[in-house]
This record gives sequence, C-alpha cells and structure tokens, in this order.
Amino acid sequence: MKGFVWCVVLSGLLLSNVSHAAKLYRFKVDGRVIIKDHVPAEYSHMGYEVLNSSGLVVKRVAPAPTAEELAQRRAAEKAKQERLAKIAAKRKQDLDLLRLYAKPEDVERARQRKADEIESYVQLQRRRIADLEVKLEQSQGDAANIERRGIEVPADLRLEIAQLQNRIRESHSNIKSRQREMINSTKEFSLQYERVRVLQVYKPGTLEQDVDLDRVDQELGTL
Repeated sequence: MKGFVWCVVLSGLLLSNVSHAAKLYRFKVDGRVIIKDHVPAEYSHMGYEVLNSSGLVVKRVAPAPTAEELAQRRAAEKAKQERLAKIAAKRKQDLDLLRLYAKPEDVERARQRKADEIESYVQLQRRRIADLEVKLEQSQGDAANIERRGIEVPADLRLEIAQLQNRIRESHSNIKSRQREMINSTKEFSLQYERVRVLQVYKPGTLEQDVDLDRVDQELGTL
C-alpha cells in the first residue's frame, strides 16, 4: 500500500514537470527570436507568445503600450467623451425644438406670425411719427411767429417742441430695434426650419457633421 502511494506521488510530479516543460515562451530581443520556459521580467513588456508542446501558439500577449500610444489612447478617449457630451446636449436641444414644432411647416407659420407682428408694430410707429411730425411742425410754426414779433418763446412751448422731437426720435429708434429683431428672428427661424427638416430623417442628437443633407432632401421629396 505504501509503495502504491509513492507511485501516485511520483506520477503526479512527473506529470507536473511535463506540463510545465510543455509551456514555452517565444519573444524577440533586438530582432532575435528567443524561446524559453519563461519570460525574463525585463522583456515581458515587449510582448510574447505562449507555445504548447507541439510548438503551436496558444496565446499572444501584446507589447505594453508606449508613451505615445498611451497619449493617443487618452486623446481618443477624451474626444469620445466630448462627442458623447455634444450628442447629449444636441439631443436636449432637439427634443425642446420638437416640442415646439413637429414639422417644418410649423416653423414657417411661426416665422410668418412673428414677421406680421413686427411689421404691424413698425407701421404703427410710422403712423405715430407722421402724427408727431404734424404736431411738431405746428408748434415750431407757433414758436417762429412768436419770435418774429420779438417775443420770447414761452417755456411750455419750448418744452412741447423738445418732447415732440424726443418722441419722434424714440419711435425711429423703436423701428430700427424691431427691424433688427426681424433680421435675427428670420435667421433663427431659418436654422430651426432646417433642423426640424433634418429631424424628420435623423434621430434627435445627431450632430451636424453626421447629417447628409442630400439624403434629407431625397427622403422629404424636395429635390
């Protein structure tokens, strides 16, 4: 019985040695191919292949990345994260836009309403200016008649003339302000119109550089 136990132990040791000997490592040092039963620590970062007893490759360990490769990986990861952040922000903008306008036609109707509103305001201000100019001409005529008689123009008349002039300037300023608003809103509606067109084809969050406008035109049948 004791002899049998020693045989089992001995067989295990032999199998262990065979298994260990069957695993070889192949790597290169200065262009020379080296095969050993282990990889020296100073060469492990260069990458190696694990061979079985038949000399076939059973595993490949890639070389450790260089400093340049690590920098490239970090740059690529940073660019990836920045892109994901842009997509998330764009998606939020798109969803907000779609809550306002489901179709491009909705944007055009909103643009026209805004244009009509501004044009009505401008016309109102022009009529106001015309009325004020009539009053100003009358007041200035009264002041001129008084001066021709050698009398000092009353303070209240001078104040009335100044106020009329200020109100006319204010109305002109209001018109210019609303005209600038018209230009800016037209540009904004144009951008919104085009984006809603894109969102009929692409999903919210799609970045501009990923949009094929020819495809949008084709799918919306505008060519």
